[in-house]
Amino acid sequence: MDIKGKIAIVTGSAGGIGRATAVMLAERGATEIKLVDVKEEALDETARLVAAKGARATTHVLDLADIPSVESWFEAHGDVDILHNNAGVVSGLPQFPDVDAARIRWIIDVNITSLVAATQVVARKMKARGGGVIVNTVSTVALGTGFYDAMYATTKAAVMMFTRCCAPLKEECNVRVAGMLPGLVDTPILDTTGAGGKSDWMKTVLANNEACAPEDIAGGVMALIEDDGLAGGDWVAVRRLGGQVEYQWGHADTV
Repeated sequence: MDIKGKIAIVTGSAGGIGRATAVMLAERGATEIKLVDVKEEALDETARLVAAKGARATTHVLDLADIPSVESWFEAHGDVDILHNNAGVVSGLPQFPDVDAARIRWIIDVNITSLVAATQVVARKMKARGGGVIVNTVSTVALGTGFYDAMYATTKAAVMMFTRCCAPLKEECNVRVAGMLPGLVDTPILDTTGAGGKSDWMKTVLANNEACAPEDIAGGVMALIEDDGLAGGDWVAVRRLGGQVEYQWGHADTV
C-alpha cells in the first residue's frame, strides 16, 4: 500500500512505538491520523509531532478495557485505510498467580479483546472501502517458550494466533492483517513492570539484551504496510544485535 493520501488509526499512540509509528506515517504522506490512548496530554504531544510532518492529527481518549466503548468508537471512527493495533500493557506487580482477577481481566481486555473488537469492525469497513491493512503489535515473546510476565506472554501469543487466523481476509476482503513482533524496546512500558519503576526481572533483561528504539519498530510497521506482495498473516520480528537492526520474517503457517 502506498501510504500517501491514506487515513490511519494508531492505538497506544501517546508514546513509544505508537508515537513513532504515527510520526512515520505522517512522514510517508498519510493525510489523517487518528491517535488513540488513555493519556490525553501525551496524545497532544504526539498530535503536535504528527502535524509538524504535515498530516492532520486528531486525538481520542479511549479506555481499551471498556469493550462496549471500543466497539462504539470504532464504529464511529473506523473508516480508515490503515489500522495499527499497537496498545498493550504488562502485568506489573504482583505477578501471576498473586495478581487479582480484576487485573487479569484488564490485561486480557486491553491486549487481546479490544484488538479483536477493533479488527472486526475495521475489517468490515475496509472491505466496504475496497481494502486496507491492519498491523497488530505482538512481541517476540510469542516465539519463545515462556516469559516472566505470564499474562503478558499469554495475551501476546493470542494476538499472534489471531493475526495468523486472519490470513484469509486478504483474499476474502482485500484486508491484509500482519503482525509486528518487537523485541526488547526502550519505551515507557518498561517502567510499569515494577512498583514505581522497572522490576528486577526487567533490569536483568535489559542488562543482557540490546534494546531497539521505537523508530526501529515503526520502520518495520511501514514495511508491513507498504508491501502488498506479503500474504495475509505474515509477520516480522525486529531486534537489535551488535548495534544493527535485524528482521526475521515469517508467515501465517510458520512459528
